[in-house]
Amino acid sequence: MFISFLLALTGCLVTGVQTVLIYLQGEGVCFNDGCRIVDSLTLVDPLYFNLAGFLFFLTALIGIGNARRGSDLWRRFISIVLLAALAAEGVLFSFQIIISEAFCSYCLIILALIALMNMFMGLKQFFKALIIFSSVLLASFALDYHGGSMKPHPLENGTMGRLASDKPDREVFLFVSSSCEHCKKIIAYLGENRICTVNFNPIDRVDSIPLEGVERTATYDPKENVAFLKRLGINQIPVLVSKTESAMTILQGEQAIQAYIDEHCRTGSYLGTTSAEGQSAAPMTSSYQAAPLLGDDGCTIDENCDDTQLGTPEQSSISIQ
Repeated sequence: MFISFLLALTGCLVTGVQTVLIYLQGEGVCFNDGCRIVDSLTLVDPLYFNLAGFLFFLTALIGIGNARRGSDLWRRFISIVLLAALAAEGVLFSFQIIISEAFCSYCLIILALIALMNMFMGLKQFFKALIIFSSVLLASFALDYHGGSMKPHPLENGTMGRLASDKPDREVFLFVSSSCEHCKKIIAYLGENRICTVNFNPIDRVDSIPLEGVERTATYDPKENVAFLKRLGINQIPVLVSKTESAMTILQGEQAIQAYIDEHCRTGSYLGTTSAEGQSAAPMTSSYQAAPLLGDDGCTIDENCDDTQLGTPEQSSISIQ
């Protein structure tokens, strides 16, 4: 039980430091990109998640301390609390495997601390914890989280403005940010002899696009755009998405997008499912082609959307001057 006490103390220090870091600088410590992906898919702010974790470990620390002094009531109470915590971790662990498809290193550290605390509370506690954790995982893997009523959010949820054309079948979604110079160049390029309908999906809060004819939507959520790109493993903008009935074409980088615009969004061009090099791609549902970014051809999402992930209400206008 003494080792469980030390583990609870370690958990207090880890979650406490993480909570302070998130509060002061908007981001905690993580050893891989999985933390950003998982955070972008949760409905609760990471600050509150870590604060709840700190309060849990503090409760466990007090409870185990009293149990070590011979309190049977505290021992039974902390036993239930630790089992409940491991059940919750089982849900979060299965979420990383099934939904986010990315492991959060910090989350795995917390899982390890809770699992070890249960193990060192005694053999009986260990077997209870093993059964509960296994049951949660088995139940999670038996469900189809991607089917039924679970439908992906439409890209329109993240559309801030729309620049219509007289060709309704030629429609693209452009993912940009207000601080990315390459995005501003693409926006300016779209204003020249364009026949495609363009939907602007910023990854941060903006209130206008400096092109004549852009119709502002009533509301939009930039987090939808960040989450969409993260699910595809895309970490750089600008990104252009072209959807047809049978396929989805995705291109990254200023040069690849300009080449696509020249081929498909100028007078006399034909909208097909081709890459930036002009090679035809066989139609397939939910397919995508991501042109690699070479050199200074794009901006990193994490450098441009930190305020978005923190929910900063401040808005700006993209300037292409």
